[in-house]
Amino acid sequence: MKTQSNPALQRLIKRPAGWIIGLSACVLMGIGIYLLASDVHIIQATDDSGDILMVQQINADSTLTSRYIHSVARCPMIEKFQINKTGEIVLTESWNCSFGAGIEYQTPEGATTREEDGFFIYEGLNKPFKQLSIHAVKLNEYTVTIDGQTYELSKNPYLGKTITFEVMEQTRFSYLFGKITQ
Repeated sequence: MKTQSNPALQRLIKRPAGWIIGLSACVLMGIGIYLLASDVHIIQATDDSGDILMVQQINADSTLTSRYIHSVARCPMIEKFQINKTGEIVLTESWNCSFGAGIEYQTPEGATTREEDGFFIYEGLNKPFKQLSIHAVKLNEYTVTIDGQTYELSKNPYLGKTITFEVMEQTRFSYLFGKITQ
């Protein structure tokens, strides 16, 4: 008994390049769908009303540094943070210009202290936060740097608002779509 085959299938079988191209296209589409559906970690800054002011993709080893002029001592303050694998913002170092007026004067438990370039530096703080809230005013010259990207919080659209930084997961597609529509 003779079986009839589909002529289109016969042409495809006779041309192996067609198979390779078709299979390659399917694999590339699968990879693209997987990548767009996969989750990425982001840090997002929102204001008091919940409006999103910035979104940046981060990794588990991302860094965040805040710099500002202390409102009473009128000298620079620096706080260094690391993003950990569970999405917490971990304070690792604090660079203080003086003591008093709300500035830590005793070495926190588990930390070490040193002096450098006129700063009193507390290292090894390892204090985790789920969120980091900052209220910047023009007088403080407040900046936050995340993986080399600096945001001037003492300027619009941040000026005069309480800004909350939070780490979260988002699909890569949602993150990229948000970047395009910003």
